[in-house]
Amino acid sequence: MVRDEAYPKLARQPLTLVLAEFRFGRVAFEPAALAALKERMAPRFADMREGVAQQVQLGDAGVTITQAPYVVWRAPEAGAAVHLEVDRIAYATTMYPRFEGFAKDCLEVVRALLETLRPPSLHRVGLRYNDAVVPMPDELLEHYVEAPLLAFSPLADEAGAVVRHLSETVVQTTAGALVVRALAGVHGLGMMPDLQGQFGLPLQIDVPTDRPVAVLDFDHYWEVAEAEGVAFDVDAAGDRLARLHEPAREAFWKVTTEFARTQRWN
Repeated sequence: MVRDEAYPKLARQPLTLVLAEFRFGRVAFEPAALAALKERMAPRFADMREGVAQQVQLGDAGVTITQAPYVVWRAPEAGAAVHLEVDRIAYATTMYPRFEGFAKDCLEVVRALLETLRPPSLHRVGLRYNDAVVPMPDELLEHYVEAPLLAFSPLADEAGAVVRHLSETVVQTTAGALVVRALAGVHGLGMMPDLQGQFGLPLQIDVPTDRPVAVLDFDHYWEVAEAEGVAFDVDAAGDRLARLHEPAREAFWKVTTEFARTQRWN
């Protein structure tokens, strides 16, 4: 990978959501341990809610529906949220600093989890960036995003405006697997549909609904094949997260144009 200096922070970065996810061996929401975690989270996240979702699983015995408890913490004014389930925790922000600051905030949440609910093992670490590419009214998406990620031009010309065009590329990296997606069209979305409204955080970018825009999704993850996972501690989690950052960042610079980065976002 190229050194960090090759990718300066953009003054008007198009980021809409950054998400770090950690999957671990299942834990019980034991009341005392969960109460201790809530106490740890309270100073930073004033808004907390609990709920139960239904999970549908298909197996040899047919369809199984189980109840899955969850807890969500939010700090909308800081653009941050945490979603906890019995086997995963996700930290998300719409106000992304440099990676170092994001990782520090994220790992503070992981440390609180480890010291209270004590998950036995680490199975997956993911780092995901979503960007909203919004051209000026007289510009085209091709001015911002490399053409292979966009809709086939002749089809768009003859059929009218493209409502949605999704492209996806999966790349094996030294840190894991990187999935790069682009959702282009007149869809009005600021992030991928599966993330829309999940954390209840306000968007920092206005996305028009009457002209083409694109959501770029960089989903880089590491996971272990062994059912027992690996040892889960803050250092291990931080190391895995750091390894995922640079390839995802480099991918953004490869699929966006120099015009967009230097003239519109800087």
